[in-house]
Amino acid sequence: MTRERNNTIKAARHLLESGTTESNKICHAIVEIGKPYDSKIIAEHASLVATYLNHPDCLVRHEAIWYLGSWGHLPEYVPQLLAAADGDLDPDNRAFATRSLGTILRHKKDRSLTGYLLDVIDNEREEADVRLWSYSYSGLLYAWNRPDDFAVGINARPISEVDQDFVDQLKKWTRNEGEMPPITPRKGILASLFNAWRINREITSSTASTLEQGHD
Repeated sequence: MTRERNNTIKAARHLLESGTTESNKICHAIVEIGKPYDSKIIAEHASLVATYLNHPDCLVRHEAIWYLGSWGHLPEYVPQLLAAADGDLDPDNRAFATRSLGTILRHKKDRSLTGYLLDVIDNEREEADVRLWSYSYSGLLYAWNRPDDFAVGINARPISEVDQDFVDQLKKWTRNEGEMPPITPRKGILASLFNAWRINREITSSTASTLEQGHD
């Protein structure tokens, strides 16, 4: 680690430990620690970042979810992300938490976590974006590397377009009644990078829109 990077991390950690109430500075500090990606650095500071999952500002909570799940994909923080997916007051954050759980699942397949995301899809009391294309279902598609299904019109497509065979395979696997669905071969690194950019752009735009509505 360069001296400059080390100083940046120290300053960011000091700010997070200081108890500042300035949300923009907290968000910036979390990103400063997380980027560029370094698994050792991310793990070292994860417990501190996790304390911000209960922050009163929804954008700060969003950044904590991002750090632990979508960016850090730390399986040891699945319980905290499950709590965010179930109970965060902001629907975008609940949705993003389920999406981040899908990112963790991509790196480490787990029956119980898969079962949770399947339950969210079936939960008619949850908002459609959380259940379907933006997050829970798309998280499972992402975890099993199905970019073609994942890429097109995810917010507008109805529940009837869910790949029920894929979902049924997952349900059987979670009950130890069948084989795990095969991982779809990658279509190419450029397509994967474009999908990642598009998804992050949609998430950021959605969160910004919610914040703007709240400020009106």
